[in-house]
Amino acid sequence: MHILITGGSGFLGTALIQRLLQDQHSITVTSRQPEQFPLSHPLLTVTTLKKLESIGYADIVINLAGAGIADKRWSEQRKTDLLQSRLQTTQALINWFKQLAVKPQQFLSGSAIGWYGSHDNNVLNETSTAHAGFTHELCQQWEQCALQAQELGISTTLLRTGVVLDHSGGMIARLKPIYQLGFGGKIGSGQQWMSWISRDDWIKAVLFLMQHPIAGPVNLVAPTPVTQAQFAKDFAHALHRPAWLPMPTFMAKLAFGEMSHLFLDSQRIMPERLIEAGFNFQHPDLPKALSQLVQ
Repeated sequence: MHILITGGSGFLGTALIQRLLQDQHSITVTSRQPEQFPLSHPLLTVTTLKKLESIGYADIVINLAGAGIADKRWSEQRKTDLLQSRLQTTQALINWFKQLAVKPQQFLSGSAIGWYGSHDNNVLNETSTAHAGFTHELCQQWEQCALQAQELGISTTLLRTGVVLDHSGGMIARLKPIYQLGFGGKIGSGQQWMSWISRDDWIKAVLFLMQHPIAGPVNLVAPTPVTQAQFAKDFAHALHRPAWLPMPTFMAKLAFGEMSHLFLDSQRIMPERLIEAGFNFQHPDLPKALSQLVQ
């Protein structure tokens, strides 16, 4: 199949592309820095969305483009950038779909569990209602933009992704040096719920959804959410280090500003639609996953 991927140079996109190439798919990726992709990789790069017309056709489109949610503090300008970087790419894809005589079979578009907002101890699935907040507003507008593809007859899946864990980047890469120095610990009360997924399972889930399309939102999280305190304990144990230095709520807010919601909000989310469709997780258990992922 010919697959178009936006955001292909990121933490998730690079790993997904490697797997799709192993499966002998034809890949086109949009990237402003095509030199990031080795010449040995049999893929095409498009440096600007204005050149989408040159692609002609794609069987599946996977939309992962967007500024990193945790890369910078959330000033008002940064929040605008986070939203616009997602909406502009997604709308450009929708406009391209409208021009195509033969449209893609599937559109898998990024989103996040931030759509749900913070919910204390409530167990959530894809039918749960949302609580207000910036992450909900961001994901809601992103999803609504993507759902225009459904009106064009394209099967559209919204990838509501949790905290993705892998040794090569993301949360683990940022926390590992701190924990190795013995400065790890819970953030805030530690009782807030964290919904996670290994990057291997995230890729496996995307491949599964390509074979078994599910329209609408799909939670890409492991079936075993944990409290933040439990994550800190399990992560420290995997590194054979203590988790004795907590970060109080006020310190998290001082250090990260409004972005501290990413660490302090509680999201106890289940991958109900994936499980109902028959998906099997490679890493359903956090301690076992961490023992492999920290190596």
